[in-house]
Amino acid sequence: MAALSSPAVACLAVLSVAGALPIFPAATQGRLPDDRLHQASVKALAGGKLLVAARRLPDPNFGNAVILLADFTSDGAVGLVVNRTSDVTVARVFPHLTPTLATASQAFLGGPVDQTRPMVLVRSTASPAEARRVLDGVYLLTAREAIESAVTSSATQGHLRVYLGYAGWGPGQLEAETAEGVWHVLAGDADAVFDPDPSSTWQRQIARTELIQARGAEPARRPWVLSSPSGRW
Repeated sequence: MAALSSPAVACLAVLSVAGALPIFPAATQGRLPDDRLHQASVKALAGGKLLVAARRLPDPNFGNAVILLADFTSDGAVGLVVNRTSDVTVARVFPHLTPTLATASQAFLGGPVDQTRPMVLVRSTASPAEARRVLDGVYLLTAREAIESAVTSSATQGHLRVYLGYAGWGPGQLEAETAEGVWHVLAGDADAVFDPDPSSTWQRQIARTELIQARGAEPARRPWVLSSPSGRW
């Protein structure tokens, strides 16, 4: 989870965004081993997915983080942490703009890379000018002029969030972390990205992953899962 390599930085500049995820339970009686759980998550990685940090992840940059994966290619990956507000108002990021409802809101900490560079997510039924679709109803703006236009537009009031910095991975890095169990991978949705209570977004999303895992562990749904003759391993 370090700064992007040159190819991945280029990927950010031309961000092109490429389901429910089959997440499997941990290794206990009648359940899939962790390595197969993690490999299923690796296969599910794609733009528009949510990365939910595993419990007790020690990295201070990503502990209890929920990340919208904006771009995922062989050159690397780019995402925005969607559940961490900063103590910086949008007005401080754009002091020359006319004050609006958007400028009075708090900017989010999108990640540890290049925190001087703002990016914007807009929730809309139609694509704003110069925006890239990340998932249904969610669009990304990276060009400064397009961002400033969106911040001052009445059409985006209440449906726009400004992010300072981003999370970046070099080639193969996110796949390796996911294979190690660092991230749960879920289908993204606009409600989760624009959660009105971001301070508790991670708690709800981690509970969502555990519910999916528990449902996947039901024997009737996994008739091919082996068990020992005594019912114990």
